Amino acid sequence: MKSVILYDSLGGNTAKVAETIQRSLTAKAMTPHMVKVDKELMVDLFDYDLIFIGSPVIDWLPTQTLMNFVKRTMKAYSQQGLIKPSSPTIPGKFGISFGTYAGPHIGEKEALPMTMWLNSFLEHLGYTGLDQWLVVGKHHHNPEINKNGRLGNIEDRPHEADLLTIENRVNGIVDSLSAWTA
Repeated sequence: MKSVILYDSLGGNTAKVAETIQRSLTAKAMTPHMVKVDKELMVDLFDYDLIFIGSPVIDWLPTQTLMNFVKRTMKAYSQQGLIKPSSPTIPGKFGISFGTYAGPHIGEKEALPMTMWLNSFLEHLGYTGLDQWLVVGKHHHNPEINKNGRLGNIEDRPHEADLLTIENRVNGIVDSLSAWTA
């Protein structure tokens, strides 16, 4: 099963999650392709059976860089006739969206629109959206927020337990897909 991890990261939180996904997939004898999205990235997503796509949440959405990548990709695939009416699922194609968020606002509820937006992208391609993973990360631009938000002190997030949760989720997904696609 070919996999790709597409992500953007501003302060390093989302990169830690992407790296954990990569290590976990590698430990499961997969060779994931990991790509930090930039303004020029072009990649044929249909070459992959399993896509992980993630970003920090910025105003309820992914970073502008990741949103531009998604819009550019959708436009290119639409022009090629690869985006089908009613978005039929393609057998054997799966995706997971993930994101990191800080605690100064309302927490996970504020991050859900971002992962839902990314999952919608995957499903428009015909991928089955399996899950949305959200991980707390420290706020890099205003360190004082890390101590006083709704989530308590998040100065050291994502921490080892957060990343272990991601590792366990990757293991569960790979094991489930292996059994299902065998």
